[in-house]
Amino acid sequence: MTYYSVALLAEQGLIIRAGEVSIIDASVIEAKNCRLNKGVDGQCTQDPEAAWNVKNGSDGKRKSTYGFKGHLNVDEDGFIKKTDFGSGNVHDSQYFEGLLTGNEEAAYADS
Repeated sequence: MTYYSVALLAEQGLIIRAGEVSIIDASVIEAKNCRLNKGVDGQCTQDPEAAWNVKNGSDGKRKSTYGFKGHLNVDEDGFIKKTDFGSGNVHDSQYFEGLLTGNEEAAYADS
């Protein structure tokens, strides 16, 4: 599969930019949490850069996940414009401004 940048597609006239819209969201990426005596010499196998994330599920229950978050800025066609990754315990709002391209007419994100 070949991947093209949004800028390259726009230059070739394959994407028309009438009013640029950004949709910003994050996905949780699960990491291994500590399992005693499973590593070499009984050391912890936990990733030290990951952290706990608590999210309310669609069923109303709180779900805890140890890992990271992948933050994405996509356009209305689903093309990825910008990404950022961080530990799971940082609130999504902390990445919002860094994900903007500066060309947006509108930006949409959840809480």
